[in-house]
Amino acid sequence: MSNSIRFACVTDPTKRHAFFMASPAAGFDQLLAAYERDEELSAEPFEFTDPQIVSETEAWIAAAARESDRPPLVMVGSIENGHWVNWNLADIPRPPVPAY
Repeated sequence: MSNSIRFACVTDPTKRHAFFMASPAAGFDQLLAAYERDEELSAEPFEFTDPQIVSETEAWIAAAARESDRPPLVMVGSIENGHWVNWNLADIPRPPVPAY
């Protein structure tokens, strides 16, 4: 796993909807804390183990950091009712739906 970025799985109370977010490792605790204040969503650390997903996300986070002075946060993909409905890493095939 990369030391420069971290992934989180954000879910609704029913866990039918899940969003996979990434942020720089330095801001990861802030990401989790933001969702702790939201009664409708929760966030937990998550790991994508595919090196292509990690490296592509690292590059995306780095590009986002260069474009803004705000800490970058990207949504890698989302799942609804056990199926991918969004995958934002166009050059990498969607992985199997992870357990969350």
